[in-house]
Amino acid sequence: MEYDLQAIQRRRKVLELTQHQLATQAQVSQSLIAKIENGSLNDITYSTALRILGALDKAEHKNEKTAADIMTAKVLTAEVSDLVKDKVKQMKEKGISQMPVLWKQWKIISVRYVIVGLLSEQAIIENFGKINSKTKVEDIMLDAPPQVPEDAPLSVIAGLLKSKSCVLVTKRGEIVGIITKTDLI
Repeated sequence: MEYDLQAIQRRRKVLELTQHQLATQAQVSQSLIAKIENGSLNDITYSTALRILGALDKAEHKNEKTAADIMTAKVLTAEVSDLVKDKVKQMKEKGISQMPVLWKQWKIISVRYVIVGLLSEQAIIENFGKINSKTKVEDIMLDAPPQVPEDAPLSVIAGLLKSKSCVLVTKRGEIVGIITKTDLI
């Protein structure tokens, strides 16, 4: 796999990082960074490139707000087997337009919830004629929204919200927050 290795040096210099600082942040040797920058190393492994580029990305976004800074921590959810009418009532009462849909996954001695969809005003309106008192959330839910970690930079979240109505913030597979377009304003 080929990389624009000269871009590493340009980005490092723009960020005013020394080779040693970049190496430390990327968990590689300073001599590897020097070899890449002086052109004596023509190819690096994919995992090494990811570590170096990831360290540069993190340095570029270090002063940028993160998901944890702007998320709403209290997230109301629905389960696939919930009745749509009950969730619509809850959405109206709480003044929200969407909620993640969870599926209860039974383990031997515990329960784990998996994010499987999204119940939204859009889904409700699109299925308005089909919804009755027995319609379940799983019958009309949309695809699950994207998930990001708490340290995801605002620029990444803004990019996702161009095409999605919300982004879930997760930690170890559990929802810890939600971000909608209005949270960016």
